[in-house]
Amino acid sequence: MAGIPVLSGIAILDTSWLLELYRVPGYCKASRFHCVRKNIDDIINAGGELFVTVPVLFEVANHITHVRDGRRRRTLSGKFRDDVKQSLDGNGPWTIVATGKDILLRSEDVIRLADRFLQASGENYSFADISIIDLATTLQGRNRAVEILTFDGQLAAYSG
Repeated sequence: MAGIPVLSGIAILDTSWLLELYRVPGYCKASRFHCVRKNIDDIINAGGELFVTVPVLFEVANHITHVRDGRRRRTLSGKFRDDVKQSLDGNGPWTIVATGKDILLRSEDVIRLADRFLQASGENYSFADISIIDLATTLQGRNRAVEILTFDGQLAAYSG
């Protein structure tokens, strides 16, 4: 797990952390929730920023669709939609990061991700992982402290 605190830094949320925050059945562990919630609260209270990439949103939504209990699935879907909408309005729990001004990926963005996917295919990185690595690298190039919040040690190694 990531070693917080990030003082006035940036944290990028991976799918694994969002699945814990939303407590998505089948994709979370009850023992992790309070630690995840505390780390998120610590970052926000320290003036840090939370970012989520568009491919991560697609992965989280895909996991929510697999929740068997229809009531729970609808509740999660509604909460997720509300958080995405509020984030796009600038009032949400995190900032959604896209390559351009449009939130949906443009064809050139998808091709770039596919090219990076091919380059990283031996390392088992998904489009979401690649989008997180690329965002972290870009922000670190601007001399910003970046923490990738994930339970994947390979992805967490890109924090810095």
